[in-house]
Amino acid sequence: KMAELATRFPEDMQWAAPYDPTVFVRDSIRAVVQTLLEAVVLVVLVVILFLQTWRASIIPLIAVPVSVVGTFSILYLLGFSLNTLSLFGLVLAIGIVVDDAIVVVENVERNIEEGLAPLAAAYQA
Repeated sequence: KMAELATRFPEDMQWAAPYDPTVFVRDSIRAVVQTLLEAVVLVVLVVILFLQTWRASIIPLIAVPVSVVGTFSILYLLGFSLNTLSLFGLVLAIGIVVDDAIVVVENVERNIEEGLAPLAAAYQA
């Protein structure tokens, strides 16, 4: 739009954008994506290390993309913009979701070790 308007400016007049917030938001999004990938890898490794089964790592692994898609859907439906505060909230929400998923998986594993059937163990957890 400004390039179009600049054609009508006097010859000696120039314009410049002193601050472009899209660069900062783009860098923030890139950092959040990197943090999410690192978090997913760490969660899977920790769950496999402590629970000694790779199947238990599937639930926290699924929780991350579901919470990301849900968050972006709600942001879009409510008309909120993507900014630093919403990205910070996204990281916090994913941490809470992953923490809850790990606690549930640990309780299900403990209930199965106590002799409950898998469905009953999940229901009791």
